[in-house]
This record gives sequence, structure tokens and C-alpha cells, in this order.
Amino acid sequence: MSAITQVGDKLYACGQGGQIYRRQGRDNWNLLTHKLLFDMASYQKKKEGRPRTDDPGYLSWLREFQQQAPKNISLNAIKGLSEDAIYVCGSEGTRPVLYFWDGSALHELKVHLAEAALTGIYIEHVDSVWICGREGVLLHGSYARGFTPVNLRRQLNLFHMITPYRSKLILPSSVRPGGLFELAPGTSDLRRFSPALPKLRGEYIFYAGLSAMFFGCWSEGYSAARWE
Repeated sequence: MSAITQVGDKLYACGQGGQIYRRQGRDNWNLLTHKLLFDMASYQKKKEGRPRTDDPGYLSWLREFQQQAPKNISLNAIKGLSEDAIYVCGSEGTRPVLYFWDGSALHELKVHLAEAALTGIYIEHVDSVWICGREGVLLHGSYARGFTPVNLRRQLNLFHMITPYRSKLILPSSVRPGGLFELAPGTSDLRRFSPALPKLRGEYIFYAGLSAMFFGCWSEGYSAARWE
């Protein structure tokens, strides 16, 4: 499992193999939908008769296997406005995927990107949803009006999440380059977070969060920075 969130009075969680669960009550978790679930039995059956890697026909078998293998989707983030308006994002191989749950069915949304992995969601309001990801990806839109990429300056940050702070969007990045970045929603001006962070043990920042008293960021070395 990769992410968990509260929507209404229920918990929702998502993860590898297309898993999306909803907590109905104590010790009672149910799959929200079977639509994305990885079919392990089918996967194993298609692997039967696999030639050795030094067999001349191995590459042809592998190409055919990859085309016919059941989808294996990794879901990285889940957020919702209500139980009939939930967004889930991730990747299928190198292809980015974004879904919307309307309370009864799961819909795949177009993201107009050939390659990426979507990793974080911030819902500003019903018509303004932000999605971040690897390769410097930032999407903006909604289920009703669709999503379009935000044109950031050319770089390949691995963004992990988005959180609002003082009228800006804050994005922690672990690589290419790593660190904490900020974006004014009305522009595509991405820059290092200001004021500058204290020296951390590396710039591999994975998480940024806001509470009533402070804003902080956490890196792989467990360092933190906060402002009253």
C-alpha cells in the first residue's frame, strides 16, 4: 500500500497492483473496485513455456508477453472532496494514469503525457485539482474540464507531493534536482522555496506538511525545518 486519506467519515487507501480500498468500519476494509486489480493467475499462465534467456526466440517471446500481459498499475496517491469525487493517480509501467471515482464507477482521465509517474494530489476546490509527478510533471484541471500540463521550466524533478502554504504550492523533490520548490498558482514560475532551508543532510526531500503551528519538510536523513 502506498497512500491513505480520509474522505467524509471513511478511510481510503491505494497501492500496488491496482489496489483501492475503503474502510467501512472497524476491521472492515473492502475493495472499492476490481477494475484495476492485477490478475496474477493470468500473468503466471502467460509465463508458461517461457524460453531461456539465451534462446534465439526469447526477445520475440518477451515482446509478445509484454503486449499481452495483464495490466499492473501502481497507485501512489488518493484524495477526495467527497465520497463521489475521489482522485487516484499513479503509473502503468512508464505510462501515467489518473482516475476519478464518482461514487459508483471508476473513470480513467486523459493526461496528455506519453511517459511519467503521477505521485501526488492537491485538491484546491472542485474545479481546481493539482497533480504532480516524476520528470517535473505538474497537471492542473478537474474531472469536469479535463487536465492539462503546466509548463514549468525544463527540469526533471521527482516531485512527491503538493501542499499549499501562504498562497503558494510547495513541492518536495528528491532528485534532478532535489530540494523544496514553490509555485505561485497563477504562474508557471517554479523556484526554490524561500526563505532558504537550513542545511539538511542532502537535498533528498520526500515530504512537506502544514499544521496549525508550523510548516516543515522531511528528508531521507530525517532532518526537518519549520517556521512558527
